[in-house]
Amino acid sequence: MADGDDHADMALPPVLDTAQLVRIEAVHRGYFYQHLYAVQLLFGMQGRDIVSVSVERDEDIELREEGKTSYIQVKTRGRPIVPSDLTKVLARFDTLRKDHADGKRIGSASFSIVANAEPSPLLLQQLSAKDWPRDVEFVSPGRPSSNGLPLPATTVAGAIANGETAAASVPFGSLSPANLVLKLAAIVQWRSSGAGNHVITASELVLMLDQIVAQLHDFPEPPRPYYPQEDEPPILSDQRVRMIIGFSGAGKTSWAAEAARHRSEPIAYFDAAGLPSASVASNLARELVARFVGSATGAPRLAPGAGLELLRSADRLLVEQETRALVVLDNVHELSVDDLKRVVEAAPNTSFLALGQPWPERALAEAQLNVEAEELRGYGPDAVAAVFATADVAIDLEGANGILALTGGLPLYVANAEQLTASHHDGDVDAFISSIRGQTQLVDTAQALILERNFAALSDKARDVAAFLGLCDVPITNDEAMAYLGDVGTPVQIAAALRELRRSSMIRTAPGGLSLHDALRALAVAHASLMDDDRIVDALTLLRAMLMQSLRQSANIPRLTFLVRLLPKVGQTDALVELATSEMFYEQGNHSIVFETLLAAAADETAGPVDRFWAMDAVAYWQSRDGGTPDRALVERMAALVASHPEFENRERSNLLFKQLVIAGSDGDRREIDRLSETGRRLTKGRSMESRIFRHNRALALYRAGAFDAVRKTTEPLIDDMFKALGFPEHRLVGSNGPALGELLQSVEEFDDIKRTADVLNLWASTVAKTGQLPGLRRIQATKLFNAAGAGRSAVSSAMDAVEDTLLFMADAEHARAITEQHILPLIERYGLTDLDHEARSLYAVVLAWNGDFEAADREMAILSNFGGAAARAREFGRQASLIEAIRTGQTELTPIPRQDRGKHLIRQPNLIGRKIRPDNPCPCGSGRKYKRCHGRS
Repeated sequence: MADGDDHADMALPPVLDTAQLVRIEAVHRGYFYQHLYAVQLLFGMQGRDIVSVSVERDEDIELREEGKTSYIQVKTRGRPIVPSDLTKVLARFDTLRKDHADGKRIGSASFSIVANAEPSPLLLQQLSAKDWPRDVEFVSPGRPSSNGLPLPATTVAGAIANGETAAASVPFGSLSPANLVLKLAAIVQWRSSGAGNHVITASELVLMLDQIVAQLHDFPEPPRPYYPQEDEPPILSDQRVRMIIGFSGAGKTSWAAEAARHRSEPIAYFDAAGLPSASVASNLARELVARFVGSATGAPRLAPGAGLELLRSADRLLVEQETRALVVLDNVHELSVDDLKRVVEAAPNTSFLALGQPWPERALAEAQLNVEAEELRGYGPDAVAAVFATADVAIDLEGANGILALTGGLPLYVANAEQLTASHHDGDVDAFISSIRGQTQLVDTAQALILERNFAALSDKARDVAAFLGLCDVPITNDEAMAYLGDVGTPVQIAAALRELRRSSMIRTAPGGLSLHDALRALAVAHASLMDDDRIVDALTLLRAMLMQSLRQSANIPRLTFLVRLLPKVGQTDALVELATSEMFYEQGNHSIVFETLLAAAADETAGPVDRFWAMDAVAYWQSRDGGTPDRALVERMAALVASHPEFENRERSNLLFKQLVIAGSDGDRREIDRLSETGRRLTKGRSMESRIFRHNRALALYRAGAFDAVRKTTEPLIDDMFKALGFPEHRLVGSNGPALGELLQSVEEFDDIKRTADVLNLWASTVAKTGQLPGLRRIQATKLFNAAGAGRSAVSSAMDAVEDTLLFMADAEHARAITEQHILPLIERYGLTDLDHEARSLYAVVLAWNGDFEAADREMAILSNFGGAAARAREFGRQASLIEAIRTGQTELTPIPRQDRGKHLIRQPNLIGRKIRPDNPCPCGSGRKYKRCHGRS
């Protein structure tokens, strides 16, 4: 079922009010659960001789039989049902019972409370007490009904499954149970809004099922399971005519069939494939009348004639019945544009959704119908992982993104990639991707077989343009495209080729510019391999220069990531090493693909000593990130280079020292830390910025060694010095957000000092947390500064630590959810930190569980379970899954750690957190009074 969960990784702005969102989600979840339970009752109508089912009248659901009415209240909770949940319900039951007794309502009455959760111990006692009303039953997953009501499920997904089981007994073999459940749920929702006086009668149900069969019998069955594409458009809209164009295999028909299952409005599917254009109108008219007007009365009422006149008559009949139908017209590329326009104009009261493949007259069709064609966006990485998981082929997030880059996410091509990976590469995704990129595959892919004809039909200039665009992984502006493609021909020829590619749907446009459709990339690169090598190198060199220039003007993570991969291809490994020596290189994007290139540069004996040193430094820094330790042999080689080259400057010597401090800290060797610290003080003496950097690295080593008191003694004066360098006191940062923060940081002379200050604040916060104290606001301030400095990776890491702090020290699950949804997930998206995605989402699942939203937590973990990856990632996933289960079963709970330090003065003086203040000392708040007579009175 398409439940929308695959859109969780979309780049959406943060919600304004997380608590309100949680409440809204709970309300909709409750209503949907209630509608699904009503659907189960509808399927059981004939077996119980039920006359009608009413929804949302006096009660959630009312069953009417001869001489009897059953009133049903449906409750959904993420916890056991407690007596206070039923107070109003029981009072309303009393009123209804009295109305029946007084003759205001006909027949007898019975009452049921149907819940997705079990009763609490206190409610359980009340249910068995003598004063509990005898005509009121409590039905839950563990308490069957004595009145023949179906057993409720614990979750919405379970309610859908129960409905499908009940639907299987309905004699409509041409429809899947899933189709029936979702269609009837939509009808129940419609009746709940007041249609039909909220009532569905037994006779109506038969007609409804007939109509559903008529609407869906000719829609091709979508694949099961169906995986939604990214940001799928709604099948219904305010536009009367729409057009969706995509290559064969893009999943257009499957999307329409799946989307139709979720709507109760009249929707007809008509396949124009193989039909003469002139006969489409007549055939469509008969289909519409047979489906929506009814075979008993429809055919005779059609006006005499054929073709367009017949379609006009059918459209008028639908108007008489107050029926506004949507026609999904498939394979419109086989129709002439004139005939397509005539069909649309002949039925002005009918909406049309045209599906087709790219064809030469696409632009003409858009102009004649006054529409702009839409495209489906293809699968996202979650859907790719799910497809591969069905065949037990392990794929990590990087592999899923690689498959997307090859296939454009088109469902058929992704499925074929999974099959070829399993059958020809022993389930090795990386091997499959390498074979396609290197053009060494021995079996043609489905997309190559399908798209080769399209590619071959292009003009020579268009194929050359596609080849160059295929070498560029990011969108480029129109001006950049004209410059980059200059070798292909004149500007007029290039523009004509681009228009040809656009007509053929081979170019995608986005806010960042234009790019080749990913599904065409392999064919384009194959064509490029036939071109002169010098032409390719010259074009890529020009592209590198363009990217460098644009990145100097504005940050762009996809462009930076592509540039990093491009540099070695154009012989610019030295430029890559220079980039990699900057800490900011690691803060934006996932550059793991170039690690092997850096290793090779570090081992290159032909390079000069300075170049080799910085290549080794880049590798050592990479290895030491996230608590890692650099390779000792590598650091020893760095030391040997420094020792044998006295001309090396302090920068090289300091960076070597920092790596040695990391190793000493990891070893817990305080003596070595002290020895190295003496060297560091000599190296940085008289240079304030270098001294601050050294002091931070020394504090990091002490932190690794577990010397937390020493870390605080080092970092607290360092924080003061950092803020002096920034030019404002620390307390000015509190409450400064958005434009106010930008204004505060505008006067900072050394921009890198912003991140350095955040580094020290975050280290201090981690140290305080290690000693069992809430770090106050410093963790949040660190995250704020990291983000302001563009240090995305550090911002995400500190925000994730803030979530842990919020849960551990404050037991505030709601605030932890807000941090995750409003900061962590958007930051990962913004900075392209795909390697942090799983860690953040598994943490998010735990946070959801702490908020009682186990359904959402389970969905998130189910999505993540489709991904393979490193053993460490698997262990972390298992740990989080176990924690969620412990939360669910009540084996663990959030308990805030008692804190004595709660005074507002700690906002201005956070260094006092965890420190004992003598009673007779002046109060830190600045009041002038003694501590014992001010904030220390408690």
